[in-house]
Amino acid sequence: MATFARVVELGAFSRAAKALGLTTSSVSQHVRALELSLQATLLNRSTRKLSLTEAGTLFYKHCSHIVMAASEAEQSIAVLNNEMVGELRIAVSSFMSTQYLIPALRDFIRHNPRIKLRFEVADNNIDLIDQRIDLALRAGRNRQPGDIFLTHFSDVLCAAPSYLESRPPIHSPVDLLHHDFLLFNPHGEPCFLEFSNEASGTVRVRLQARISANHARSLRFLAVDGHGIVRLLENKADDDLKAGRLKRVLPEWSLGGFDVYVTVRHRDNMPAKVRQCLEHIQHYFDSSLLLSEEASAPS
Repeated sequence: MATFARVVELGAFSRAAKALGLTTSSVSQHVRALELSLQATLLNRSTRKLSLTEAGTLFYKHCSHIVMAASEAEQSIAVLNNEMVGELRIAVSSFMSTQYLIPALRDFIRHNPRIKLRFEVADNNIDLIDQRIDLALRAGRNRQPGDIFLTHFSDVLCAAPSYLESRPPIHSPVDLLHHDFLLFNPHGEPCFLEFSNEASGTVRVRLQARISANHARSLRFLAVDGHGIVRLLENKADDDLKAGRLKRVLPEWSLGGFDVYVTVRHRDNMPAKVRQCLEHIQHYFDSSLLLSEEASAPS
């Protein structure tokens, strides 16, 4: 229908073909297929010129409206892609939402009143396509090609002093096999922890969880209450470690930590609102990292 409308507007198959980036024969075939579908002749063809039949005149009026509506639809998408309007959906874990994402987006929210934000807060990885998520702020070890790295978090094993005092001592990673483990496991998969240190190299241990959850904060409370050993991000365990509510387990061994990164749904043709939101998040983490380095530098 769009091809037919272009032929009518330009008055020749060849000119329509050039405008549409098609061959003349292809344009002619499109129009002929349309006539066969409608069982009506739309154009009177001669060696000199084309003219509309009565059916063609009537049909062209409707085609021109459809082409105009399609053009307006394309323009509206272009506006949505290039202007700071519409809905923006962000997935984030519970602790990263309040501690990192919201502080990162303070200025973005303040300066873009036409954007409607929706936060999907969950401690398991939400499917971006199914939930129509534009970007997700994540911490994990499964960063994929195309994900945007932000920073790295160290992690620790810890447990309440009351738990450690009542159970066999832990001198090496294999000793964990005889202990209760509190596991963050949103997908119910087997848990392998890989430990390393300079003296012993690398040790990989498969652990069975006594308690598992898809919510890291719940596991921290269970650990403080003396129910087992938990793996936590170091910055989330820091207050409990300093207060003595938790004690580090195997402090001489390293677990490797987690990457913090952003996953985006629109890797190509990223809308302006997603791009600017991402830039605010990157700037926040870059600034936080710089402040951390300055604070740790010798005076």
